[in-house]
Amino acid sequence: MTACQQSKLFLKPGISEKEFALKCEEIMYSLGAEALWYPMLVNFNKNSIYCTRGDHLPSEDVILLENDIVLVDYSPMLDGKWGDYSETILIGHDPKFDQLIKDAKQIFELTYAYSTQAATIGDLFKFCEELIHARGYRLLDPYGNIGHSIEDGSNQDKRIYISPDNAHIHLKGRKWAIEPHIGKGEYGAKFENVTAL
Repeated sequence: MTACQQSKLFLKPGISEKEFALKCEEIMYSLGAEALWYPMLVNFNKNSIYCTRGDHLPSEDVILLENDIVLVDYSPMLDGKWGDYSETILIGHDPKFDQLIKDAKQIFELTYAYSTQAATIGDLFKFCEELIHARGYRLLDPYGNIGHSIEDGSNQDKRIYISPDNAHIHLKGRKWAIEPHIGKGEYGAKFENVTAL
């Protein structure tokens, strides 16, 4: 089982964001992670609109509800290499959360698949942006990107973002984390994984 799959076993109504974040970190280390290159992100309910730490930290006061949406983002390191993986999870039954998660997953999967055909960041970003807008969503990333390059632990400041500012940069020859974070109203969802092009 992956860290995410194991972690899901602890997603029970009543657990706090902070408790769940600590459990996720514990599981990553038990599976061999040497460090985390970015602190664990756990966002319940309306906090699902946040895709970076910023001022939002997993809270002891935000409690998982019977019907809820959960965004998790894992960033383990092994041998100086980054991992980067996100999912959005439905807890209980809520049609609006269910549709948001399904759409986010489809947009991610189509963008991830298209990354093998796209020549440049600009090509990939435009493809993803059109999917997002066609379904009536907006991109939630505060810096306007749908992912970033994967570097080693000593080169975090050299990340290249998949955004219009870098439209001319070619995708081939790098590893990329693809993570379009979409939203509508007060909630957001994203899926993420790494691809080598």
